Amino acid sequence: MRRKRRKVALALGGGGARGIAHIGAIEELERRGFEITAVAGTSMGALVGGMYAAGKLEPFKRWLCALDRYKVFGLVDFAFSAEGLVKGDRVIRAMKELVPEVRIEELELPFAAVAADLLSGSEVVFERGGLYEAIRASIAIPSVFRPVHRDGMVLVDGGTVNLVPLNRVRRTKDDLLVAVNVSAPYRANPALRRSESFNFYKLLVASSQIMQQRIAQTMNDLYRPEVLVQIPADSYGIFEFYRAAEIIEAGRLAASAALDDYAAGRASRGVRAGCVESEPEPAEA
Repeated sequence: MRRKRRKVALALGGGGARGIAHIGAIEELERRGFEITAVAGTSMGALVGGMYAAGKLEPFKRWLCALDRYKVFGLVDFAFSAEGLVKGDRVIRAMKELVPEVRIEELELPFAAVAADLLSGSEVVFERGGLYEAIRASIAIPSVFRPVHRDGMVLVDGGTVNLVPLNRVRRTKDDLLVAVNVSAPYRANPALRRSESFNFYKLLVASSQIMQQRIAQTMNDLYRPEVLVQIPADSYGIFEFYRAAEIIEAGRLAASAALDDYAAGRASRGVRAGCVESEPEPAEA
């Protein structure tokens, strides 16, 4: 008799280029025979999750792995606006060449993307409507990408309210809740980090990462994923998309270690399983 595949509800977190590791994690889950039945994502997790739910993860992976420093820079369309440095239109156009515009409710899998409304402070969850509008809002890193103005809201990166949206992925009976956090606590000893010099950019990133790590830990404590895959926040820079192949492999290794821990009965709430050493109610959208 053919063994029934274990179903997985997958929550993918934000973290800029580190979110490319989600591809490796997804591939490892599938390699081991798991069936991903729903996905929810924040920021880069929303982008990767959206491509996966649309059935286009492989061409998206090939596109990412073809990027070099110059091509990454070519995707930056400077806004010269007080709201943000980058428009974000070029990135979305590139995605539409891979996956034409589609509505979320028409995707192959249930999908949710998380953003935040600057005016109300509310979490905004996209479960219907245009896929790219949802992704563009979810990836709108404050001060980097211009926010999305929609229905009286000013939408920015969902990592400000829900970095790894464990509570927004659609669950099914007896499924396995899997979280992939690519902004996990730093791998380096604090004593080693003291020698670093901080400029305006590094101060902004480090303070944001600390805040997001606390949010993610709270969500882990509340929703207790059975498998927790983590990539430390100091593994890769948020704009190092030209290291895609390396980051994908880091995600695969991290997922493999976390799944091994789970299989051995060692997975537990709050444990940094799968770390690898490498460089109020939401408004309905």
